[in-house]
This record gives sequence, C-alpha cells and structure tokens, in this order.
Amino acid sequence: MFLSKCMFSFILLTGLSILNPLPTHLGAARMLFARDQKHTNALSIDLLGKRDGTLIVQLEYGYYCATVITSSGTRYRVIADTGSAYTWVGAIADNPYLNGFASRATGVTTDIGYAGNTITFEGETYNDTIALGGLIIKPQGIGVPTKVEGFPANIDGVLGLGPTRMTVGVASDGKLIPTVVDNLYDQGAISSPSLGIFFMPKNVGTSGLLSFGQIRETVLTSDVKYVPVTMTYPSKMFWGIDASIMYGDNIRLLTSGSGILDTGADWITIASDAFSVYKSATGASLYGGRLVLAQALYSQLQPLSILIGGESYKLSPNAQIRARSSPNSHIILVVRGRLPGSAIDFSLGAPFFQRYYVVLNSATNEIGFASHIHTDSTTN
Repeated sequence: MFLSKCMFSFILLTGLSILNPLPTHLGAARMLFARDQKHTNALSIDLLGKRDGTLIVQLEYGYYCATVITSSGTRYRVIADTGSAYTWVGAIADNPYLNGFASRATGVTTDIGYAGNTITFEGETYNDTIALGGLIIKPQGIGVPTKVEGFPANIDGVLGLGPTRMTVGVASDGKLIPTVVDNLYDQGAISSPSLGIFFMPKNVGTSGLLSFGQIRETVLTSDVKYVPVTMTYPSKMFWGIDASIMYGDNIRLLTSGSGILDTGADWITIASDAFSVYKSATGASLYGGRLVLAQALYSQLQPLSILIGGESYKLSPNAQIRARSSPNSHIILVVRGRLPGSAIDFSLGAPFFQRYYVVLNSATNEIGFASHIHTDSTTN
C-alpha cells in the first residue's frame, strides 16, 4: 500500500515469544531520555560505542509500526514501510512534530503520493536527531507535514525503509534524501547498510523485529539465499525482484515477472489475469474487493509458491488466509488483484514477511530470503 510514486514520471497504481517489550524509558537500550531544568524537551543520550541494533515493531491498526523519538522527546508511531524511503511524522493533529534542541528546518519541500495517490503528503524536510530503539541518528532528514490526506487515523507517519533511489523527485531541491539505513551506516552506528525483517503471524503475536546492520539468526530455520534486485523498471526502483508464481503443483499464475517487497501493504497482490486464475482455482468469491472462501473449500486450498532465484518460497494454505477469531469465522484470502495495466506484476506485503525472513542489503543491492520459526504455523 505504501508505495512512493513521486519519483516516477507517471503515477503507479499501484508480537514475539522470544522478545520482551522495551520499557518506556528504553533503559534496555541504554538510552536515557530526560527532561532537565534547563531544557524541558532535551534528549539525553548515553551510547557506549558502535553496535548493531534491533527495533521492535507492533501490529497496530493493521500495520506493523515502530517508535521514532525526536530531539524534543516526542514519540511517534510510524508504519515500517519498505515500499517508500522517506521518513515523516506529525500526521495526528494532537501529536504534531515539535521542535527540539536538534531541529533544523531545511526549506526543502516534499510531495509524495502513496497507494495510487489515494494518500498524499506535502510538507518540509527538517534535520533532527532521532532515536530508533538503541540507535541514534544525528542528523536525519524527516518530513513535517503541511497537508496530509487519506492517511490512516491513529498513526503518526512513515518510517521509510526503501532504497535511497526511491527519493528521486521527492524533494524540491532535486537531491536524494538519505534513508535511516544510509545514515546509520554512514555515521558508524551499524556495521552494514542492511536491514533484516521478521514479522509474526497475527494469531501468534503482534510483534516483529527490524534488525539494522545484522541478521536475527535466532528466528531463522534455513540459510539466507540472496538474489539481485531486478533490472526491470519500475520494480528496480523499489526493493524489487524477478519471480514466477505457482498455485499448487501445476497451475502457473505468473510465468515470469517483476514485483516488489512492501511491508506497508497488508496484502499480496498479483497481476489481474493471474488473480483471475487464482480466484477460479481456489473457488473463492469476490466480495467488496476481497476473496472469501467457503469453509468447505479450505481443506482443498493448495500452496502458493513464489519462485525466486531458483528457490521456491511456499505460502501454505494457512498463510494465504486472514487470521480468524474462531474456526467457523469467514475465510478471507490475503491475495488481491492489481489494476489492469499495472507496470508492477506483484507485490509481496506483510503476509509474506509473516512467513519468511527478508534481508535488504544496500551495499550489494541484493535481497535475501530464509524460512523462519513461523513459516509453517497454522494459527490463522
């Protein structure tokens, strides 16, 4: 859903048992946020040398959200989004961006459209010191909105985790905007300009992990296999891959195509013709844009296989459905069709990340995949 569009010359239509929640004071990360007598909004930071960092995300209002803290000490809940690269806060009127001791207006304006331009952001880039879990970035360019339309209520903004090239055409000065991963690496906070992503299926928990500069080996159940980012436009501007898609053993939905990885989307989307074949093969019915499967047909649902770089990443029948509140609840499939004529053949959203660990490496321009502890979970 959260795909940055302004870099193109056209508009694209496009919780955790092994974790303990971070305390509100972030003491576990050795970060001390204090309000002292001289600076009521001062941010005091105690960091002991360079280290890699992991940020906990929580599933809120249908999105995996992280906490960003600015130099004013204000906390913002932002969507962790690999489908865009610009970080901004201040969407909620009651929790606006506040100037802190490190805030600096740049005078550079930004204009971004998301989800087929149904969501728009207009604002100005500020440089500020921000905290992501146990990591500090100083400075980081963040957007402060003057106008936001269509954005989900109760969420403060976006943590842009896409590649830097996605910021082409976003800023009024024509320059690229370094991402949080760029700055963490350039400032020596992490040892590699990479990001490991782990999400949990909803009925297992509501958490996930963003591991900056490292791979969370403890959640993996296979080796990480890497592929280069696709060379096909426009997918190559994103974290894009080449793949084919199969349903069951012999129904080919997509012979070959290019698509993107998008944690800001709550669906897996495939080309409209492939979607028609999938709908027919599953026996599902379309209601309000969603595929609904009769209870009697669930036992006949076959694996959906994403073939990437010679490896098959199978989504089990349980991985293809929304989490149910009870065994008798309606069965909603997580697969949707893209608009006809879309230049992107597929998008792998949060349901894919709930089953496979993904590594995004800016240094090599590669994407890695591995099975994780919930790849075969049947909790939905």
